[in-house]
Amino acid sequence: MLWVLMPKDPSKACDICQPALGQCGGIWPVPSWEARVQGKQECMNDDGVCWLVFFKEIGTCLKDELGQLIALEQLPTAPFDQDLYESVLDSELCAEQMARLVWREPLTLLQFLDAGFRIPSGLLGGNAHHLGNYFQCLDIYKEIEGRPSIRGKYSYIAVPLEQSFQLPFIGEIDGLQLLENELRTRNQNPDQTTRLLDEIDIGIILDLAASVYLKFGLCIPASCTAQEWMTHIFFNITMLGFNFEEEFVRLPNDKPWVAADWVAVGVFGAIAVLTIISTSYDLHSTFTLKKEPKQINQLYSSFSVYTNARRLTTFSKSSNALECLDGIRSISMIWVILGHAFTTFNHFVNLLYILEFLTSSSAAWISTGVFAVDTFFLMTGLLLVYTSMGRMKSMQLLKGLHMFYIQRILRLFPLLAAIIILEASFFHRMTDGPFWMSVATNTDRCRNNWWSTLLYIQNYVHPIETCIEHSWYLAIDMQLHIISPLVLFWVLSGKRKLAWTGLLGGLLIILTASTIFNFIMDMPPTNASIIRVGQMDYYMTNYYKNTLTRASPFFYGMILGYVLHRLKGRKVNIRWYVAVLLWIISLGIFTTIFYLSYAVLQLDWDNQLFDNFFNSFSRTFWSFALSWLIFACVHGYGGPINWFLSLPMWKLPSRISYAMYLYHYSFMFIYAGTKTTPIFFSPGQGLFNTIAFISLSFLISFAVTVLIDAPFSTLTKLAIGGGVKKSPPAPVIEPEPKKDPECQPESTNGTKAEEKSNL
Repeated sequence: MLWVLMPKDPSKACDICQPALGQCGGIWPVPSWEARVQGKQECMNDDGVCWLVFFKEIGTCLKDELGQLIALEQLPTAPFDQDLYESVLDSELCAEQMARLVWREPLTLLQFLDAGFRIPSGLLGGNAHHLGNYFQCLDIYKEIEGRPSIRGKYSYIAVPLEQSFQLPFIGEIDGLQLLENELRTRNQNPDQTTRLLDEIDIGIILDLAASVYLKFGLCIPASCTAQEWMTHIFFNITMLGFNFEEEFVRLPNDKPWVAADWVAVGVFGAIAVLTIISTSYDLHSTFTLKKEPKQINQLYSSFSVYTNARRLTTFSKSSNALECLDGIRSISMIWVILGHAFTTFNHFVNLLYILEFLTSSSAAWISTGVFAVDTFFLMTGLLLVYTSMGRMKSMQLLKGLHMFYIQRILRLFPLLAAIIILEASFFHRMTDGPFWMSVATNTDRCRNNWWSTLLYIQNYVHPIETCIEHSWYLAIDMQLHIISPLVLFWVLSGKRKLAWTGLLGGLLIILTASTIFNFIMDMPPTNASIIRVGQMDYYMTNYYKNTLTRASPFFYGMILGYVLHRLKGRKVNIRWYVAVLLWIISLGIFTTIFYLSYAVLQLDWDNQLFDNFFNSFSRTFWSFALSWLIFACVHGYGGPINWFLSLPMWKLPSRISYAMYLYHYSFMFIYAGTKTTPIFFSPGQGLFNTIAFISLSFLISFAVTVLIDAPFSTLTKLAIGGGVKKSPPAPVIEPEPKKDPECQPESTNGTKAEEKSNL
């Protein structure tokens, strides 16, 4: 039995419908929104010709008559087999298979319908998705003797919320009107702890909702399009005024092997072989031949898991080490993961609650997480100056400038190249899910735009379609490293006035240029602004990923590094009330930035002048407050804060923080892509996910550091030696790299700033 919705006046149907309807004699036209179609067995012949004609002709008639079915032929650009999708389409076979499903294979038809979409629960609460049963759909396979088999195909459709349609017995339904009613109801509820619409015009939300699409997963035969299936089998949606667009389709085994996959197999296969051989040699030399570590060939043992893991987990004391940076770096990395854990998922059941949460004070610690990256920039500048002073002079820097850059590039390259190869190949094949398009999009970007990431220009070239989305940080880091000798030359001159002129001049130039730029561009104050969501690409390109607007913490860090080095080994006496005042100012700045990050997210926020000031100076004030915290911890005014930040538990996470930054986000996308149903958001669930991602990121980062980063760091040291030659005072800080390198605690590479300034 099949239900088809017909026009109120069947006589208005085009003439081509009549022979199709009359051929089987099972149509009862009635002057209502419903007509019951009953197929008579005597009309249904063996090959299904009658119903093939019926489905084909009635579909053409209704489409031409009503003209309200939108078919969007926009297949995804991600790396799927588009030829496979095209090759399985066959309208005649589709009609034949649908007829067979209806009249001869009811259980198989039930599988298709069961794996398809429903009206999502929580629709009025913001749940805009029902993904169907992705894996059940792709598992459908029914052999038909003498005819092609019926296979399942997953189709993802988008239904615009801004439309109205007619429902039998209910009347006209308007999507935006339903949302408006729900918002007003929520606002009037005395039990609501957060009043979403107390001070704003409800039109703001409705304007945003006008561009929202409801997303559904359909399960259809592989030979059919979503339009054919929806029109002929499910119900005649054209008569409801119901519009939809097909976003993508999926089939089993639709991920073809490409060159990137073979490159990945070759590269990681070679690393695996070298690791086995090197580890075997190292273990044999250490435990069988009883050789001392210095007697073992460094080249042969460079890929040894045993040696690299031992070095990574060996910590030695150094009087010149900045102990508190381990804790700051680790906590900042955790903060980054926390922010991403709360914002990575694709589907939520309670979207309106998320809107309320993001604009509440409870979410300030998430929205302020963007300043964690500025903390990394400050530490990069600090360590660059702190570890360079005393090791070289200005002319030595100029003479060895090529090695200064090469060492930095080689320091970042191995793990970055590895994640690019993984993203372009293996990550795409790890698993699957109804929203795998997010992972596939990352794969597609890395297959096409890998070169801009390896050249560290991805924040200006492909800023929106970046391979490794969060690698914009590395681009800015490298670009700041490239221009740093313009200031570092004067710092290393040995003349205090020249050093301060270079440091303060660099900071003032950056602040002046970025402030002028911000006031010209008039950008949003944050990347989480709901009322200016349409400007996010504009903001991300021109501010968030722009070296000019993000450089001030780096130059502030250079100033702090200079001060700390000048005072190294000295007793700094600060009166207790001055120290207390500086702590109050510092903590007050942190608190103010937290509050302002909350304030600018409010739906009634509208102050472009303040936004420009916030974009221009918030990160500078953050750097000032953090600089006092570091200075106080180094010189004995940190108290319990210094004790906590200097705990040994931070040392290992600090060493692998670069790997954690690079690799954590990809696994979040993979996990989110495997979700088969929308999730219910809650802060507790977000924290639980954060802990899980931190643990997973730690394990993965430890592994890639031991297997990839440490071996190539050793090879780099053997290949280029010490790089820039050290000046006589070098022995003074020689022990420092053993305290806190990124992954080579025993390395004596020339530019230690390159090892320590990574996250």
